[in-house]
Amino acid sequence: MQIDSADFEVITTSLPTDWVMRVVIHGSGLVQGGIRMVAEVGPQEVEGLMPTTDEGIVLGFLTRQPAPGDELRIGYENQPLISTGITFDAPNV
Repeated sequence: MQIDSADFEVITTSLPTDWVMRVVIHGSGLVQGGIRMVAEVGPQEVEGLMPTTDEGIVLGFLTRQPAPGDELRIGYENQPLISTGITFDAPNV
């Protein structure tokens, strides 16, 4: 699994969830299979993590804005998450 970039986008429309940000993860080898893919930004789990119809893109949601410098880590359930070196800076509105 290789993560190339991630976009952090503020959700500006009303949703029936408590999600406030969308995380769009770009990379290769992002396989959603028998073992659930998981991600965290800092101490916060990325919720609703799912592949999109575009190859190499995974989408997830956050319930609060991360702190500046919080790192995106990704992997598979019950396995150590890998460091991506991608950190939260400022959201794209």
